[in-house]
Amino acid sequence: MARHSRVLMYGLPVLAAVAVTGAVLSMSKSSQSRPIVEPRQAPPVQPSVKDWGSALRGVLIGASGLVEPSGQEIRIGTDVSGSVERVLIEPGAKIGRGTPLFIIDRRVAQAVLVQRQRDLVIAQARLNHARARISGFEAEVQIAQTAIEAARAERDEAADMVQIAGQLKAGLSIPEREVTKRKSGLRASQARLDGAQARLSLAEANRALFLEGDAGAAIAIERAAVEQAKAVVALAEAELDLRIVRAPTDGTILQVNVRTGEYAQAGSSAQTGAAATALIIMGRLEPMHVRVDIDEADIARYDAAGTATASVRGAADRSMTLRLVRLEPLVIPKRALSGQATERVDTRVMQAIYAIETTSATIRPGQQVDVFIDVTPRQLNTTMAR
Repeated sequence: MARHSRVLMYGLPVLAAVAVTGAVLSMSKSSQSRPIVEPRQAPPVQPSVKDWGSALRGVLIGASGLVEPSGQEIRIGTDVSGSVERVLIEPGAKIGRGTPLFIIDRRVAQAVLVQRQRDLVIAQARLNHARARISGFEAEVQIAQTAIEAARAERDEAADMVQIAGQLKAGLSIPEREVTKRKSGLRASQARLDGAQARLSLAEANRALFLEGDAGAAIAIERAAVEQAKAVVALAEAELDLRIVRAPTDGTILQVNVRTGEYAQAGSSAQTGAAATALIIMGRLEPMHVRVDIDEADIARYDAAGTATASVRGAADRSMTLRLVRLEPLVIPKRALSGQATERVDTRVMQAIYAIETTSATIRPGQQVDVFIDVTPRQLNTTMAR
């Protein structure tokens, strides 16, 4: 116990003295001045973000673009409502104009067409029947003409008998009764002649109704009935053909939003959840276009002759060369959003359509790209080139 007390009494002051000595030496070394060595060359001054913005302002316009088929997307629907009987295409298929895409239930339309075709057959048969009656009316005219000739001959003979009786003295050479009889016979033969002429007129009138020319009213009615029946058949065929939805142009199927058995509503939309989308979307992918939204603040600096390039998001090293196709004349509210936190949505944009000329990236319709348009003044471009 006494030994430990002696260690504590003499050891602690020694340790304290060593610590103080070390601290003094360290402070003296740090207070010594060091010579300043000048660099051989001044380091370059990095421009600030503000300086870079000032340098690029008036040189490049940055905008977001949306890849779309040339001629935009074609949203296909149906002109008639009904259940989908069959879907004939799949997304990604390359098709030609007139290719069937899907079929609406055709049972009722086919039944109507069969009925209209039967009506046409009946109308055609009536027309043929009317034309067949012409020969009968021709025969009736011939018979009436023959009857007229016979009645005329009989009338002439009766007239001769009356004339002979008039030359004889009644009561002496010929009885009074004979004279009266001959006069009555003349009147009867004249009546038969008039009747034959009336029958001829009737036969000719009936024949005229069935002439093939414009004067044949009965034939004209039957021909009009046939034409009407043909028109109704054509209408039924059109109704049936409308149930086969076809491609309006050459292109590629981009999206199919209709399935066999679904009810397709006329008006080119099918309900998918709470939103209405086109039944089929197609477009021409050769070449593809980029719809660029140029902010209204950059419209004054935009130069249609400026070089435009684009890069795919996620692959900035793969650039695309763009060629201006046209400018949309109307400045519209901004619709396509890039999703950036600093993006302004309360602005208007001018839309420029560019064609993709060359690209090293895989591009798909509906993909967003970053577009850069060189609007450097031409004099500055010439100076920089030198």
